[in-house]
Amino acid sequence: MVEFNGVWSRFAAMKISGFLLCIFSLLLVGCGENDGGSRSDISTTKINQGSASTNTTQVATNAVAPIDISTMKYIRRTNATTVITNIVRVYFHDKKQFTGNAIKNDKDGTQSLISMQKGLWHGAFRIKYPGGKQTKYRVNYIQGLKNGTAYTWYANGTARSRSFYTNGFRVGPWTTFHPNGKTNKVKVLSTKIPGKVLRMAAFDLTGRPLTGKTPAGRKFQWQVNGTETAKELSYYKGRPSSILTTAFGNPDQRRGNVWMYSGLTIRDIKTGQIKRTARFTVNNGTVAAVEVLP
Repeated sequence: MVEFNGVWSRFAAMKISGFLLCIFSLLLVGCGENDGGSRSDISTTKINQGSASTNTTQVATNAVAPIDISTMKYIRRTNATTVITNIVRVYFHDKKQFTGNAIKNDKDGTQSLISMQKGLWHGAFRIKYPGGKQTKYRVNYIQGLKNGTAYTWYANGTARSRSFYTNGFRVGPWTTFHPNGKTNKVKVLSTKIPGKVLRMAAFDLTGRPLTGKTPAGRKFQWQVNGTETAKELSYYKGRPSSILTTAFGNPDQRRGNVWMYSGLTIRDIKTGQIKRTARFTVNNGTVAAVEVLP
C-alpha cells in the first residue's frame, strides 16, 4: 500500500510538471505570434506605398505621420531628359533623400499631400480645400515632373478644368468649365513647342460658342439685390436703347418692345442663386424697365 502511494505521488508530480510546461510553452508561442503580426503590418504598408527602395520601418512611419515639407532641405537639380531643360527639387530629411509621404500647409487653409521617392516628387499629388474633404487639384508626378491627366475642381466638387502633362509640360487639349458644368474654353497645346496654343474655342454659360469679340456685358458678372431688380442693370433704365446693343450685342429674342438677353451671369447677393436672363422693356427708343429672370 505504501509502495502504491509512492508511485501515485510520483505520477501526480509528473502530471503537474507537464501541465505547467504546456502552459509556459503556450505563452511563448503567443508572444511570438504578436511580434510576427506587427512585422507583417509593416511589410504590407511598404507594399501599399510602392517604395521598394526604402526600409520597412521608415515607410511605415511616414505612412502614419507624413513629414511637413517645410522642415526639409532641398537642392535644385537640372533634368535634361526633356525638350526644354527642367529644374527639379530634391528633398532631404535627416540628411537623406526622402522617400515617403509629405504634407504642405498653405496660408489660405489648403493642404497639399505629396508622395516622394529618393527626394523627388513621385506619385500622387493632391491639394485639398480648407477642411480637407474636397479635392481642389490632382495630378501625378514621375521623377519630379508632372505626367498624365491633371484635374481641378470648384469648392462644391464641380469640375473646373482638365489638362494633360508630359515631362512637366502641359500638352494637347486643355479644357476649363463654367461653375454650371458647361464648357468654358478649350485650348489645344503643341506637343513639340511647350506652351504654344494651336487653336482655341470659347463658350458662354449656355454652351453657345463665342465668336469674334464678345460684348463686355456678356462677360461681366452682374448682381441682383434679391427683389428681382438688378442694381447694375438698372443703370440702363431711362437711357437710349442703343446702349443695350453696345453692351450686350443684338437681343437673343425680341418680342415687340421687349428685348431678352440670355446666357448672362447675374448673382443674387441674398441667396447666392445665379440667374441667366435679363429682360428690357423699350418704349420710344428708351429703356423703360429692367427685369431679371431665372
